[in-house]
Amino acid sequence: MLTGFSALPALFATPLAAGTRAARNCLSVLYPWQADAHFDFDYYRDRHLKTMSQLYGKSVGKFQVRKGLHKGDGSPPAFVAIMTVEILSMAAFDAAGKQHLPKLLADLPNFSNIAPVGQIEEIIE
Repeated sequence: MLTGFSALPALFATPLAAGTRAARNCLSVLYPWQADAHFDFDYYRDRHLKTMSQLYGKSVGKFQVRKGLHKGDGSPPAFVAIMTVEILSMAAFDAAGKQHLPKLLADLPNFSNIAPVGQIEEIIE
C-alpha cells in the first residue's frame, strides 16, 4: 500500500499563483545517428563547448554532453550525441546567438560530419 500521498489531490486542485515559478529553459542539440557518423567528443567538450561558454557568457549555465550507446534492443542509438545547456537569460542568449552562432556552426566540421538538430525547451520537471 502506498502511503504519504493523501495531500496530492489538494496539491493538484490548487493552481500555482502567477509568478510563483519562473520558466526555466534549455537548449538541446541532438546529433542523429548515421552509418558514417564521425564525432570527436574530446574536441567537442574541450574546445567547442568552451568556445560556446565564452561567447554566450552569463546567458548560459551548466552544460551536459551525452554519448549515445544503443537503443534498448541493442541497435544503434537514435543520436550519436546530445548536448544540453541551461539558459539563464533568454534575452541575452538570443542576442549572443545572433552574434556568435555562425562561428559555432563554422566549427562543426572540426568535430563531426552530422547535421545537428537544435531546439529550445522549457524545463517543467
